[in-house]
Amino acid sequence: MTWLSLPTVEGEAFSWLTEEGSLTERLKEEFGNVKVDVMHEGFISEKESEYMREVIIQSDDLPMIYAKTLLKKNDIEDAWNCIKSLGQQSLANILFKDPKIFRRSLSYRICKSSDALYLHLKSLNLVHDEVIWLRQSEWEREGKILLLVEVFLSNLFSKQ
Repeated sequence: MTWLSLPTVEGEAFSWLTEEGSLTERLKEEFGNVKVDVMHEGFISEKESEYMREVIIQSDDLPMIYAKTLLKKNDIEDAWNCIKSLGQQSLANILFKDPKIFRRSLSYRICKSSDALYLHLKSLNLVHDEVIWLRQSEWEREGKILLLVEVFLSNLFSKQ
């Protein structure tokens, strides 16, 4: 699993993958009807040491982007407590509006069919056998890190 500093695609796919602003806002601008569907939110391990928020961002009921947010328990109870009150809102409502938050890193890779994430997405009927790209970013607030994984689903590129 090799992470890249830039994706090796061109055109519209490159534009989406390297979007520096809110993907949800861009979806609204380009397609109009956008909805955030929360699939899971809460602690995920037996020791409840990691918090996960898993969403599908849709346009016209078509899944466009899958996003997973991961935080340590102490961080969700402290610096990132605002995540718990998002509900069906986009994470962008926090990331791009709070001046205390900044992106520390951004990297890209192809999600291979053998990856656990790919298999999870397949079990949700979000992917079939296509090549899909994902990006991973780290965001910092008050010295605490939020990990965000965004998967660009095929509907995003077929709707263009």
